[in-house]
Amino acid sequence: MTDNSLHEPQWALHIEDLTVAYDATPVLWDIDLNIPPGVMAAVVGPNGSGKSTLLKTALGLVRPVAGHVRFLGRTAKQMGARIGYVPQRHSVDWDFPTTVRDVVEMGLYAQVGWFRRPSAADRQRALDALAEVGMQDFADRQISRLSGGQQQRVFIARALVQEAPIILLDEPLAGVDATTENIIMSLLQRLRDLGRTIIVVHHDLTTVQSYFDWMVIMNVRVIAQGPLHQVYNQENLHAAYGRQLAAIAATP
Repeated sequence: MTDNSLHEPQWALHIEDLTVAYDATPVLWDIDLNIPPGVMAAVVGPNGSGKSTLLKTALGLVRPVAGHVRFLGRTAKQMGARIGYVPQRHSVDWDFPTTVRDVVEMGLYAQVGWFRRPSAADRQRALDALAEVGMQDFADRQISRLSGGQQQRVFIARALVQEAPIILLDEPLAGVDATTENIIMSLLQRLRDLGRTIIVVHHDLTTVQSYFDWMVIMNVRVIAQGPLHQVYNQENLHAAYGRQLAAIAATP
């Protein structure tokens, strides 16, 4: 039976006619975007191009001037915990007095309720998620006492414990070392192989071909989108970044 309330349910993320402005200055302009399920998608563009705003607006954290967003045919509010989100590190108050395990268990609150203590099974799920990112030995450590890369892995564990079919990450590799980068990307690729949709704001054009199979290139507007091998080229990169950077990035 078809749910007639759904809009474009075949897309993991569907954005239509989206415009966002800060103080009357457009940050996103007339965005049309479709990302299919089961891909590892990079969202790339120069600083100030609206990449983070795109994710926040899709999640309902920023109010658009116009347009609408759907995940698997539903709004972000309707999806609830079925969307995992890993924000930029600088947007998090790392001095908040909480342990690594507590942060991961927050990913379960939509399922168990805010006023019920996690059960033993819930706590084990949190530990299993930490094990997935190699952080199980840090479960009782204060989150503020971790390195930047370790903190990022904990937030990915929080998204994992939700068992969400769609995970959005805002520059998860910013400021992490090579070992942590490999751990994070291998995990995300494994989740993609299990059928989840991974959407990543990514800043390093030199690694995008190694990690992703889908790509969105943007600079306030969407310049190109689709399978990476079709849209990752000098013409599209030049349109977003300018000639010099585009030539360097597109060099094999």
